[in-house]
Amino acid sequence: MGILILAFAVSACAHSTVKPLIDTRPAVNVQELEGRFRFPKCVVSVPLTQDQAIASAGSVGAPRINERQEWRELTEKIAPGDELRHVWCMPRRGRGGVDLVGLFRGKHLLAEVHTVFVD
Repeated sequence: MGILILAFAVSACAHSTVKPLIDTRPAVNVQELEGRFRFPKCVVSVPLTQDQAIASAGSVGAPRINERQEWRELTEKIAPGDELRHVWCMPRRGRGGVDLVGLFRGKHLLAEVHTVFVD
């Protein structure tokens, strides 16, 4: 019986979706993101560890982002004090948008890996 409960618990954890918290007062320059990607509204997550960023990308349909060349290039640029954050930019109405994991140094986006195309 104990093995069955343990198997269920592990299975439940393996299928839980990872959604990072939205940073309601981000230290990054959101207006810079909105101008760069030409969308009127961008939101960013709280700072993420590399593992959390990989899981977050997987939760929106980009599994194994860590196996992509642009991910390796992004992680090579990480310096002390930098932050990884998930970024979502959306139009006012309709479809489309930008979804990415960004490397931020101070308030500015230094590098990015797009997770999925939003149409």
